[in-house]
Amino acid sequence: MFFKRTSAAALAMAMLLAPTLGVAQGDPPKARPEARAADVKRPDPKRFDKQVDAYLQADKQSPPAPCSIAFLGSASIVAWKSIQTDLAPAPVYAHGLGASTVEDQIYFFNKLATPYKPRAIFLYAGENDIVNGLEPAEVLADMKTFMDLKTKELGATPVYYIAAKASPARIEFAPRQQQANDLVASLAKSRTDLHYIDVSHAMWQGGKLFGALKPIFVADGIHLNPEGYSIWTRIIKPYVDKEAARKNACKA
Repeated sequence: MFFKRTSAAALAMAMLLAPTLGVAQGDPPKARPEARAADVKRPDPKRFDKQVDAYLQADKQSPPAPCSIAFLGSASIVAWKSIQTDLAPAPVYAHGLGASTVEDQIYFFNKLATPYKPRAIFLYAGENDIVNGLEPAEVLADMKTFMDLKTKELGATPVYYIAAKASPARIEFAPRQQQANDLVASLAKSRTDLHYIDVSHAMWQGGKLFGALKPIFVADGIHLNPEGYSIWTRIIKPYVDKEAARKNACKA
């Protein structure tokens, strides 16, 4: 299936919100071509086979510490080059897959999560899902599948869902990305093993959704610059520290 065009209703919403969806770098009238994560709604997860194999080979030479905290997700995890320093002294490993989705994380779960028996999983996925054409309810359904798989393989291991961020090049998708965030946040209220980390409000000036984005993005208008990651660190690190201190955290 080709990339799903924004529906008439969504376009109407975007037009209504257009005066307020400002960004410090300027207001793109629509997402640039590079904003698209894929040309299909559900791209084949096998496109990441080589990258996953590279992670596994590297881990044979230098394996993560036992009972580490896993950071999985899309390019925002890949680009977080200072993650181990920023989140020290917690034992962290990061295996991001650029432009990946929740479905991709499900597909590779038994390679990137299960064998490591992490004490906790921090997941950044959902942003590309909406850009590819999924509806917020479909992102929620995929998260339920992810959680079911996690429970099957790793029991009560906690999952921390890092909210999808808005970005200048993808500003037209911001309302639906936030709808998906809200749905996952509601799911987290019904599960003791799922926690929602709200980084989405911190992307906007004054924390006001759909106002003006902070100037915290690199030239592509999608990914965070060091200041953006410092915001993430401030928000996420307390959860990481809590997990690092938890006793008897890992499944035998």
